[in-house]
Amino acid sequence: MLRGVLTGILGLAYAFIVWTAVFQLIQFAQIGIVGTAWILLLLPVVLPVVVFVAVLAVTRRRTLGVFLLVMLAGLGLSAVFWLDTLSYTLRNATTLLG
Repeated sequence: MLRGVLTGILGLAYAFIVWTAVFQLIQFAQIGIVGTAWILLLLPVVLPVVVFVAVLAVTRRRTLGVFLLVMLAGLGLSAVFWLDTLSYTLRNATTLLG
C-alpha cells in the first residue's frame, strides 16, 4: 500500500519533469529548430520515463527504504539532466534555431 502511494507521488514528480521538457520542446519547435536540436530536446522527455521504469524494475523486490532511495536518486538524475539541457539550450539558442 505504502509503496504504491510513494510510486504515485514520485511518479508525479517524474511526470512534472517530462511535462516541462515537452513544454520547452514545443516552445522551441514553434520558432523552428534544426535536426540536432530535436534530438537534444527529446532526450529530457525520454530519459525520466526510462529511469522511472528502470527504477521500478530494479527495486521490485527490495525494501521500501531502498526503493525510496533509488527512486529519489533517479529523480535527481532526471532533474539535473533536464536543467543541464535547459541551460545549454538557453545559452546556445542561436545555433539551435533554423
